[in-house]
Amino acid sequence: MTTNYKETFDRFSLYFLAILISPVLFGGILATYSIIAFQDSWSFGPTVLVVALYSFPFFAFAAFPVSLYIDFSARTKNYSNRVKTLLYAGFGSLAGLLASVVLYDLFPTIFMFIFGMLGGVIHFSVLALIKKFIK
Repeated sequence: MTTNYKETFDRFSLYFLAILISPVLFGGILATYSIIAFQDSWSFGPTVLVVALYSFPFFAFAAFPVSLYIDFSARTKNYSNRVKTLLYAGFGSLAGLLASVVLYDLFPTIFMFIFGMLGGVIHFSVLALIKKFIK
């Protein structure tokens, strides 16, 4: 029985670590875009922090259950990484559409759709790298 608990805790800790890292990487990419496209007066660090804080709930409440479903569902766990990347991008685009409703003043809907896809792919990449390095 203890191995089952350890395996469950290890899975949870990997996904929780990915939830903590993904918003920071997403914030870095969105901050880079914001600085280049808008020639923003903010520096890079505060922009990353603000984006990471605002995107953390999306990663915690949307990406966490979706990633658990994609990786451990009997239907999807045997899919190739390319298909999983497309699934993450698709669910990320839905989260981006939700974010465009919340942040309608800052970015247009199409950009949030694209950034949601990018966030999904970033989350999948972080998960894949963590699994590769830790296991």
